[in-house]
Amino acid sequence: MYSAIYQGNLRHRRFFPKRHEFSYSSTLFYIDLDELPDLFSGVTGWSLNRANFGSFRRSDFLGDPAVPLKTAVHNEVNALLAADNKSAMRCPNGAVRMLTNLRIFGFSFNPVTFYYLFNSGASQPAMILAQVNNTPWNERHTYLIHCDAETGKANSQFDKDFHVSPFNPLDMEYHWVSSAPAESLLVHMENHSLAKDKLEAGKKGAICHMDATLKLQRKPWSKSLLQKILWLQPWAAIKVPVAIYWQALRLLIKGVPVYDHQSKNPLPAAVRGELKTTGEQS
Repeated sequence: MYSAIYQGNLRHRRFFPKRHEFSYSSTLFYIDLDELPDLFSGVTGWSLNRANFGSFRRSDFLGDPAVPLKTAVHNEVNALLAADNKSAMRCPNGAVRMLTNLRIFGFSFNPVTFYYLFNSGASQPAMILAQVNNTPWNERHTYLIHCDAETGKANSQFDKDFHVSPFNPLDMEYHWVSSAPAESLLVHMENHSLAKDKLEAGKKGAICHMDATLKLQRKPWSKSLLQKILWLQPWAAIKVPVAIYWQALRLLIKGVPVYDHQSKNPLPAAVRGELKTTGEQS
């Protein structure tokens, strides 16, 4: 079985214009989409696509719920490659494994879902499709990151095209480093400002406003661990949104500026409504 449960720690650090740092424990589900139909069979309290204490709902994730999720991921990757004039580059044709939060006690909160795409027979991912949800505005965006073919590691820089936090402007660049999912897993992302903030800080070179680091350890997918997560951590479903808003209050108290919602490619309101998923309740 390739599916697993990853547990560890998520740390956020802000460096500009005020210093601020926090961390909290994190449990994420690593799901091979080919294994999904059988993952919750016989697990009390968990279901696939129906109400329960814990559940995987297709509607919480990428694309039209009527389309199989693996197909939706492939379609999105192909669209991004075409938009980047890389249509000659092929979408990986093997496994798709996602790292995500699941719905617990009817509540779904997913700031980011990572889809690792593998070529057929490969042991390391060739690409990562990162689906980002912005908490205050309930919108969705995807980024495509290319991995090293031999190691599955990624080291990339790309423009920020999606307004995520009201405390960071849109005019920024991401610096991304990640490992392949193995016994341990790392995702590290930095937000670097562009020219206008360099003048404000009186410094040369890009300024790192903040970073986020996810460090996790793999645990086998098992009925006992699924039930332990469900019964011993019922607060996990609301921990992340509560933590986000609590830290936002602390940033306001510190005087960190707030940026109005911005969009490089705004969607019509009707489309934005269809894409809302973050923080939805069943």
